[in-house]
Amino acid sequence: MSVADLQAFLGKVAKDEALRDQLHGAAGLDAVISLASQNGHSVDKPAVLRAHGQALASASDQQLSGINSWGDALMHAFGATDAD
Repeated sequence: MSVADLQAFLGKVAKDEALRDQLHGAAGLDAVISLASQNGHSVDKPAVLRAHGQALASASDQQLSGINSWGDALMHAFGATDAD
């Protein structure tokens, strides 16, 4: 898994409302990884957690307050938002 593959998956999520809804509903990291795999992307826990931690470390309290699921957190971390 590469960060590029995770970014490619989240790019797809940003353009696909149904996929975005599935990601928002992900109950945990395993569900996110499974969803990525089902959509042709090789994603693993260590890489996701590293990228996630790096991105969230610089987020403001206001940005963090809007995160309600793993899907939200990943979308925030990689700049893939509902507005994209």
